Amino acid sequence: MLTLLAACYFIDDVPIAEGPHCAPDMLAYVYEVLDGDTIRVYGYDNVEMLGGEGGGDTGSTDGTGDAEDLDLSGGYSLDVRMLGVDAPEIAHSSAEVADCYGDRAAEFTSDILLEQWVILSFDVECTDIYGRALAYVILGDIADDVEQCDDDEGEDTCDPDSTDAEVLVNEIVIRYGNARVYEAFDNIRLATLLYEAEEAAKAKNLGLWAECE
Repeated sequence: MLTLLAACYFIDDVPIAEGPHCAPDMLAYVYEVLDGDTIRVYGYDNVEMLGGEGGGDTGSTDGTGDAEDLDLSGGYSLDVRMLGVDAPEIAHSSAEVADCYGDRAAEFTSDILLEQWVILSFDVECTDIYGRALAYVILGDIADDVEQCDDDEGEDTCDPDSTDAEVLVNEIVIRYGNARVYEAFDNIRLATLLYEAEEAAKAKNLGLWAECE
């Protein structure tokens, strides 16, 4: 569905630097995509809650169920801004005009994340000035949506059958040219990785770099 990019970035390969975290990792179910860099989730404080003690029967964990089919009791609604990601704005009313590539960036994020279970991982700051959570969004099982196992010559660079691979969505959104690095957060632990993704998108003239510059 999505065009091919050079490298595959499984979360095990991401050099997550040691440092302070404002909160432990959180399990979440994405039930709405607000724009290219912001999602709305049901969050669970304990990543073991899904199918475990105290979590109840929350249904499918493979991304095939939707909120109407799942018992999401025990979770709470939370708006999440992808840490380090600055996607073009969409129009939030008929009086507004979307930024260049805003609608397509939002569609990209929706294709990947809507009705999916994710892990939210945090950095030093947990919220922004709007009260949204700031998080790295980690997703598994998107091999069917993103062909992430080929390089420029079409050679396999990772295992295409690895359906349980976990991917850092913040990096994918930028690497496919759907967002820039949000420079206000250039001191975060994964800033170098995100800037590398941005440079790769620029070099390939992908997404907004082709249409908006």
